[in-house]
Amino acid sequence: MLFSILCWIYATECMEVIPERANVVYMNPKYVYTNATVNVRRYGRKSRYYINVEGVTKHTWTNNMTFTLVVTQLLHNEYRPSFVELKYKLCDLINKEPFVGECLKHVGVVCPLPAGYHNIMNITANTENFPSVFPFEHGRIEVLLSLTDTKEHAFMFHIVATFKQKPKGK
Repeated sequence: MLFSILCWIYATECMEVIPERANVVYMNPKYVYTNATVNVRRYGRKSRYYINVEGVTKHTWTNNMTFTLVVTQLLHNEYRPSFVELKYKLCDLINKEPFVGECLKHVGVVCPLPAGYHNIMNITANTENFPSVFPFEHGRIEVLLSLTDTKEHAFMFHIVATFKQKPKGK
């Protein structure tokens, strides 16, 4: 019974992720120069929202970096962890993950990510095939890049977002 309800929800609704604002929380000067920025832009009144990441890395990033994405829920005016967490090694994320990795690959991120200046523009969430299963509407997407072996943090930012349920095909 539960499986059939979930299949019906998946077939009739999808979710739209609307990023609102971004904030860089931490940059480790051993791995990233301290001028990295993350922002959310909209290029027209009816355009989608785009995430832009700009910065300079000091080392080549491969599977030596772990990408962790946690979606937190806004509950009683504070952000609390939800059930959504994504943890991949960087190259595995870009090459194998169908949602976030595909978005990064679509804007030109390759693995290994060489040292130097990176301007990753116009990242959008491709949610046409993403099932609408979030029981909350307001939250924050926290992204952490850390070393795989030592778990030392290299770069951390978060994006405040709205998750809207919408009928599929509209």
